Amino acid sequence: MPFLSIWKQPTKTIHYLLEKRSLKLTLLIWLLLAISDAPNTALNYQEMFGMDPGKALLLMYIISIPFILIAWPISTGLFYLFGRMLGGSARYKDVLWIIPAASIPLIWLAPVNYFMYVFMNGQQVSFIVPWLAILITAGAWVYSIIVVSKGIGIVHRFSALRGFGVTVIAAGVIFTFLMILSFLAAIFILPTMQ
Repeated sequence: MPFLSIWKQPTKTIHYLLEKRSLKLTLLIWLLLAISDAPNTALNYQEMFGMDPGKALLLMYIISIPFILIAWPISTGLFYLFGRMLGGSARYKDVLWIIPAASIPLIWLAPVNYFMYVFMNGQQVSFIVPWLAILITAGAWVYSIIVVSKGIGIVHRFSALRGFGVTVIAAGVIFTFLMILSFLAAIFILPTMQ
């Protein structure tokens, strides 16, 4: 099962996902990721829009899946394009099936995310609890980056270090796009909400 093997044998897990090419397994990964990450985004929506905690969490459950399904082929396209620009030889279909592998470590953050969600809603938390959650989350994200770098290296037939370069370039493009969207939202949308 890739949910456990990703921690000990990421390369083997990536090859398994490439060979299996199971849409059901991929949708299960995306569903579990959406459930795992919903508390993080719900906290942001609560603060921004003053929403009730239950409504914010329900909204995130509803929004997360379509957002992930839209982002999947777009991020795949970026990894494919930048990998080809750096001399890779992968096909789009191959890159499509390794992207979910990077999300598997983030699924295991569900207990941390829900724990923080419960305690951040009106409870006083000791100083150490948020920092511990941040460290655990950062560790999972770093490992997720390692997994996607290995996967990009495998499908493009180059080193994991070059795969990391592709990951950094794609993340930079996505970050720049999101910053532009945030800037436009700050100019046009936020003034109308007050």
